[in-house]
Amino acid sequence: MAEIKKLVELDYPSPLVTEPVLSRIIKQYAITVNIRRASITKGFGYVQMEIQGDEGEVRRALEDLAKQGIDVNPIVKDIVE
Repeated sequence: MAEIKKLVELDYPSPLVTEPVLSRIIKQYAITVNIRRASITKGFGYVQMEIQGDEGEVRRALEDLAKQGIDVNPIVKDIVE
């Protein structure tokens, strides 16, 4: 498959804010992430990031995050380029 790059926002529920979910998916899938913006509080967290890799690996990584309860949304607003 082809190499792709996507900009996504991850919205974390409070139980996952302190979990190393990004570290786990980076180890599990052949992907690279570049965090562009993030904010974490006791009850909520979000990360805006670029995810890059083989199309299938990126898709599986994002599906894995969603299965863990993280909302995964494409970024449609401007972030630092």
